[in-house]
Formats: sequence, structure tokens, C-alpha cells
Amino acid sequence: MATFEKPKPSESIPLNLLPVIQSAGVLTDRQFQDVKAKVLSGEYPNESRALAARLVHDNVLTAYQTKRFLSNKSHGMVVGRYAILDRLGSGSMGRVYKAHHLMMDRVVALKIIAPEIATNERVVARFYREMKLVGRLDHPNVVRAYDADQLNKILYIVMEYVRGQSLAQLFRKAPIAPPDMVNYAAQAALGLAHAHEQGIVHRDVKPSNLLLTDDLKIKVLDLGLGVLMEADDQSSFATADGIAVGTVDYMSPEQACGRDVDGRSDLFSLGCSMYHMMTGRLPYPGENPIERLGKRISGRPVPLTEVQPNLPAGLVKVVDKLLAYKPSERFQTATEASEALLALIRPRTKRVAPPPEREPAPAPAPASPAVVVTPPPVAAPPAVITVRPNYPTWFQPLASFAEQKPRAALCAALGTLAVTFACGFGIALLVR
Repeated sequence: MATFEKPKPSESIPLNLLPVIQSAGVLTDRQFQDVKAKVLSGEYPNESRALAARLVHDNVLTAYQTKRFLSNKSHGMVVGRYAILDRLGSGSMGRVYKAHHLMMDRVVALKIIAPEIATNERVVARFYREMKLVGRLDHPNVVRAYDADQLNKILYIVMEYVRGQSLAQLFRKAPIAPPDMVNYAAQAALGLAHAHEQGIVHRDVKPSNLLLTDDLKIKVLDLGLGVLMEADDQSSFATADGIAVGTVDYMSPEQACGRDVDGRSDLFSLGCSMYHMMTGRLPYPGENPIERLGKRISGRPVPLTEVQPNLPAGLVKVVDKLLAYKPSERFQTATEASEALLALIRPRTKRVAPPPEREPAPAPAPASPAVVVTPPPVAAPPAVITVRPNYPTWFQPLASFAEQKPRAALCAALGTLAVTFACGFGIALLVR
């Protein structure tokens, strides 16, 4: 368990590194006993430096851990259930470490709030309230918070570990190309929109709080922590008058004046970040923070076209709206800002004009005699279905004879009638 009470540093390397490793608590009992057994069997060297190098080589410990242990510093290497693996960086609000959850076997980012903030009861109360809101955040453009707690006088928050670099780190190499900056800012605006919907205002949007992952996704960092600076009037984050919080070069005019802020203040800070990272110049330049702070309260930014005249007009218009002095003249929501930014890089659909109407083609010239015209096909005659009458059995032979030889049948019938008539006429004469 971490106490973070720093002992006096030792000048010499500990002769036996095993007790230091064990007291640090970064290894489970089973892992430590395995290391100890390998040292006793001679598989691992006994000398401290050699043992440290071997443990780093075998991925048992990290280089940061062994550096601490060789300095005889085992304190503060475990916070709650999280073993410190490496130091990622530090800022005005505290230090950030890469850590490992001892039970869940998950790598996380652990931010330990600076002691001068964490000892303020008002700050701690505000921290607890804000973390309840931060726990609701679930968006691909927001660094998720897994845990937050207070251990003795240590105030910490546990976040997802993101592989990549901040835009501030990227910007140190060279200004960011406008198309890339528009893409990054659009993603950041989507993450801010989600936070604003949950009632969270960032208050400290700046390049170092915009993380670019290895797969080129932007994630907004440190959401919910701006209130810690706001709650601590005596902290080093405040300006000379003790009321303005945030980073001077990116804060909004209303924030610089110590007034209440909403999501539109974050959009102003996003606009300042875009301006700075695209041009390498600050929108409100000055010799010192007080001068730069005064310019954003009383003046207007240096026109973007003066610094970089070749930027597209649409991009200049969007940045100008983000940097509007009055919140009412900016985009009213982060969603609206993201849509305007995405419109700058979304491919436009070209309208296809209908083909012009063509005049009817002239009638073809008469065909020459040499051309053979194929006649149209002749339709087949309709099928004829013959239906035979239902004759009596004794009459069917006569009917068949009449169908097959109609002329002979007709002659036979006439002959029969003539014979019958003659016979009748003869009988009539005899009777007389």
C-alpha cells in the first residue's frame, strides 16, 4: 500500500535487491517467490545491477521500476490495486503513470492529483461530485475513466491507457497540416459534445489534452478535472487575480474574466488550439502571460489570413466563428461545430447536368437495290381442334364413310333417294 512518504534517498545501490522488490509490492507473492528461487538456484544473478537487467529482459519488471529499486526507493510503487509501471508525464494538476491492475491484469493510465490540490477539502468534495459525471462518459473520442478514489491523502483517477501521442507532441515536430487539423478538431468536437450532454465542461482544452491514437483517432483527455483548479482559489493554476483557471494561451475571454462558462468556452479553446497548431503562432501573442491574457479580454485575435493567407476561405470562416469574442456569436453546440468542420473535408457530391435534348434524327435514305430486306416473320396459323359429334353406334360407320369420302357418300345418298322414289312411284301405278 502506498504511503508516498519519501524517505531519505540512498547514495548506494542495495546489496540485496530482493527485499526492495518485495517491499514495493509490485509482484504477487507467487511471482516474487519464483524470482527468489531462480536467484537461489543460480539461474538469475545475485548482484543487484545484473539482476535488475535480467528482470527487465524477462519482462518481470520495467526499466522504471528497477531504476527506482536500484535507488533504494520502493515506496509509492503501488496505489490501491495498481502497480506503477512507468511515468508518462506530469502537468499542473499532477503526474500520470502507466500502471497495472494487480487483480484484473489490465494496463491503465493513473493520474495522481498534485498534493497541494488534494489537501483542499473543497477540491476533494468537487472531485467526488465531478467523478460521478465523468463515470457516465462513454464515447470513442473521450478517454474513459475506470476508477477514482482517495487513498489517505492521495487523490487519483484511473483512465484507459491510450497508445499514441498528444497533439502537443506532434506539433513540436512541425505545424499540423490544415486538412489533418480539421479532421482532428472535428473528432475532438464530437467528444466534447458528448461531455457537454452529460453536464461536463472541460475548461482546459489544449493540444496536450488531445491524444492522437496509433489508428489516428482523437481522444479528449482530462475531462472533469478542470473543476479541481476552479475549486482551488489559492492554487498555482489560477492567474494573478486568483479567479481565472485554465491555460492562458487557450482560454476563452469569459474564462479569463472569471465568469461562469459553458460548452461554448471549450469551443473557443478548440479554435485557439487549431490556430496555433496550423500556423505555429498564437492568436493572441504577447511577451508574457499577463499581456496575452489582457489581449484576449480587450482585443481581437490576429486575423488568420495574415498569418497564413493560403488557407481555404471555408476553414478561415469556421476558425473565426470558434474565436468569436461573444459566446452568442460562436457555434452554440459542439455538435454544430463538428458538423461545420466535417463539411470542410467531406467530399462534395457533384450534380450531373441532364443531357441536352436532341432533335429527331432525319428519316433514313431509301435503301439501294443491293440491300436485301428480310421480310417480317409470318405468324403461324391458329391451331384447329376438331370435335366429333357423339353419333349412335350403328351410325358411326356411315359417318366415318361420309367424312373420308364425302363425294361418294353424297352420290350413294342421292342414288338411294332415286331408287326409293322410283319404287314408290311403281307401287302407286300398280295399285291403280
